[in-house]
Amino acid sequence: MKKTILFFPLFLAIAVAIGFYLGQKNNTPFFEKKEANSSIDYNSKRKLFQVLEVIKKEYVDTISDKELTDKTIEQLLANLDPHSVYMPYKKNNREEENLKGEFAGVGVKFIILHDTLFVTNVIDNGPAFKAGLKNGDMIVKIDTTEVAGVNLQNEEVMNLLKGIPNTKVIVSVKRGDEILSKTIKRGIIPIKSVTASFMLSDTVGYIKLVRFSETSAQEFFYASKKLLSQGMKKLVFDLRGNGGGYLQIAEQIVDEFLENGKLIVYTKEKDGKKNSAFSTANGILKDIELAVLIDSESASASEIVAGAIQDNDRGTIYGRRSFGKGLVQKPVLLADSSSIRITIARYYTPTGRSIQKPYQKGNHYDYMMELYDRDRNGELFEVDSTIFVDSLRYETEQGKIVFGGGGIMPDVFIPYDTSGYSSFYRKVAYSRVLTEFAIDYLKNNRKTLTAKGLEKYNEQFVINESLFSSFLAFAKKREITGNARDINTSIERIKQRLKEEIASGIWDEAGREYILSQTNNDLKVVLTK
Repeated sequence: MKKTILFFPLFLAIAVAIGFYLGQKNNTPFFEKKEANSSIDYNSKRKLFQVLEVIKKEYVDTISDKELTDKTIEQLLANLDPHSVYMPYKKNNREEENLKGEFAGVGVKFIILHDTLFVTNVIDNGPAFKAGLKNGDMIVKIDTTEVAGVNLQNEEVMNLLKGIPNTKVIVSVKRGDEILSKTIKRGIIPIKSVTASFMLSDTVGYIKLVRFSETSAQEFFYASKKLLSQGMKKLVFDLRGNGGGYLQIAEQIVDEFLENGKLIVYTKEKDGKKNSAFSTANGILKDIELAVLIDSESASASEIVAGAIQDNDRGTIYGRRSFGKGLVQKPVLLADSSSIRITIARYYTPTGRSIQKPYQKGNHYDYMMELYDRDRNGELFEVDSTIFVDSLRYETEQGKIVFGGGGIMPDVFIPYDTSGYSSFYRKVAYSRVLTEFAIDYLKNNRKTLTAKGLEKYNEQFVINESLFSSFLAFAKKREITGNARDINTSIERIKQRLKEEIASGIWDEAGREYILSQTNNDLKVVLTK
């Protein structure tokens, strides 16, 4: 019997993913200001305002105008499709940064552990790097605000570090036994969407893309160009966990692969208007063998890429069925800088497939729980043939059969890898103990490991029995324990995770992905085909 996987973190990831939207073409601004629309019947408007006024005046508990308005907007949109959403100003600002691909700040990644603020990564050549901050520093004060032992949250720390470019912030850090004061001039910090690109072998390259932001096409182009210069003949393009982003960025990336004049995607609006995107002759990867990796967290723009590659018989799609989001959203900026994202069209793959999975207006719970159903039904371990409906059957130019109606089904299905899973592993994986241990270990070993370089680290560094025993003792102090059988079942998987976590603490996500690539089951399947 296959073991059930717990997907609570997956649910959170998808909850974020569905907030991403597909921007419009023709230089449509990121947000549009709209004048009040008078097309709604006067009596309907009057009825709505009357209800709001009655609640404001007569409701037994106090409720602010803002709270009442926000809740009303949320409920209005909740009765539409699952991807039409309201974005309060603060959340809207964070999403805008992710999709813009940059923000104004100091250029550090941090984690708060036991009321201590640790710098996990300093961005190369960023403001903090130039000011002399180092990985492993403990920040104790930001300007006049004490941040050590005062139970600050991530949001509060980010607000203290972010600011207008060229303004200064004074940061006090503890390094060893010293307290150092560093003055940092804030600047524009890139948010990378290509988190890893390297050669898996002499001829096979690998690129990991985590979102489709404004800078993604450019990042992808330069990563591809570098790998080509290193002898790449085949590319593994990893879109696992990528929740989407801009439509036109997905089109630009697909354009790198397809011959001139191939249909990439088309959209249909409410009035039946059809907009189509075609490839050009400009791509640099048209002769490269291509493998695309997807999973159930690959949504939206990721599915446009996978669908275009699959329908044009351009490459091979590997993994598990994608999320199934075939709706296009448009952002509209509201008066207080909050915004709504409203669904304005459906998109279709080149063969004419809509890959939007079914939903009921106003019932979004079942829509999101569908991912859990895949786990319970065993779809993560073997292909679910019930999703292949004859009425949703399509055929590519080369005669390959593909299906619409609920995500992209890969050409090569890869079962989810549960080797090494146990109740103890789940407790470890869903806690922060791996990160905590890595930070603690790097306090004394960072310099030695960094000097080796990532490739030497991968070849030479081993989580031996002594280090693993230290981890178990460390976890026990945080009340994470397991029986001998569970620990023995998961020992190799946890050792691998520890090695990835330590690499991430030195070389950021690129380091984690490089170490992960050496043992990842999905990649093993791709490389053996």
